[in-house]
Amino acid sequence: MRGFRGTVVPTCLAVLLVIGCGAANKHHKQIAKESESLRSELAELYVAKGAREAALPLLQKIIAEQPKNVRARVLYGSVLRDAGLFPQAEAQLRAALALDERRADAHAALAILLDLTARHKLALPHHLRATKLAPGVADYRNNLGFSLLSAGKPAAAIAPLEAALALDPSVGQAYANLGFAYGYAGRFTDAERAFRAGLGEVATLKNLALLHDERGDHDSAAALRERAAALAPDTSSTPEQTR
Repeated sequence: MRGFRGTVVPTCLAVLLVIGCGAANKHHKQIAKESESLRSELAELYVAKGAREAALPLLQKIIAEQPKNVRARVLYGSVLRDAGLFPQAEAQLRAALALDERRADAHAALAILLDLTARHKLALPHHLRATKLAPGVADYRNNLGFSLLSAGKPAAAIAPLEAALALDPSVGQAYANLGFAYGYAGRFTDAERAFRAGLGEVATLKNLALLHDERGDHDSAAALRERAAALAPDTSSTPEQTR
């Protein structure tokens, strides 16, 4: 009986230790998972608030530990792009798409980068893919319209820009983009209407002046700028088409 008891006690202790270790490991894994989630959320918050430099080390660490984290790669690529580090940004965004070709945000981010580097023909398929994967995102349609406008295709830019505003009338950039698309397509009344719908009077007058300059009517452009200056003499810049 002694021998029997002698073997039972350490066996029980071993079982308890195994159970205890298993619970501890599970607990540590949960803490690690929550920590990773918090780090990702913090990085996204930094990016949303414009503190991109603060987001960089967090995103680098996330990617080093989780190389298949597509969202982190998209954010990292976007931050690098906005910093003007285009080759590094493109590498991250293409890596994200290699991991998940159906990520609308990755297509959209890469398309913007390609536009910024004047590769509009390469950007177009990614803009179209983003709008197809996420048809309810107005920003993606605005980006598509801007890309077409930048590529010298104002008539083609009108439909996606109108669609962007139909989806979300609060996308302020789309009004400016649409106004220029109308103007470059020769629809000046529609251009003025679009500017007035989303911009102030001064910005509307200055944008109309740009359009008159583009078609060689410099006297009308000068008159419009004088009216804008009379309304806001301290205004120094004109809102041009933008994402």
